[in-house]
This record gives sequence, structure tokens and C-alpha cells, in this order.
Amino acid sequence: MKQTWFVIVANSQERVAPGTCYIAQDASPTMMRSNAARFSSFTDAQEFADENRIELNAQTYIDLIIQGRIRGDA
Repeated sequence: MKQTWFVIVANSQERVAPGTCYIAQDASPTMMRSNAARFSSFTDAQEFADENRIELNAQTYIDLIIQGRIRGDA
């Protein structure tokens, strides 16, 4: 059985730190995928975002990790 986790991804468009970052358990951004808060369900991730006032949109969204790889990563 494959292990799956949901994470909140935040794509930065800022010139200072462009690229993909993740939301950590303390709701702060982190560039390290290993420090990303992991949730066992989409609903859990969505509730975390709501509780921490994280707006989900085209740049900040919930994604799925399957066996340590983010869907779409090469």
C-alpha cells in the first residue's frame, strides 16, 4: 500500500524568493519539503488552512504526496 499525504503548497511569485514553498506545521512557509505539514486527508489540510487563515487559491493549494514525491514533480 502506498503512503499518501496532503500538503499545502505555496508558489511564490516574489522576486526575493521565487519558487515553490510549503506550509509548515506552525503555518509558516518553508522551502524544505521535509518540513511541510502533512495531513492524512484533504479535509484535514483544508481545516488547517481555515484555522490558520491560509487562503487557498491558484498560488496556494493542497496537493498530494505519494511515497515522498509531489504529484507532477520530475
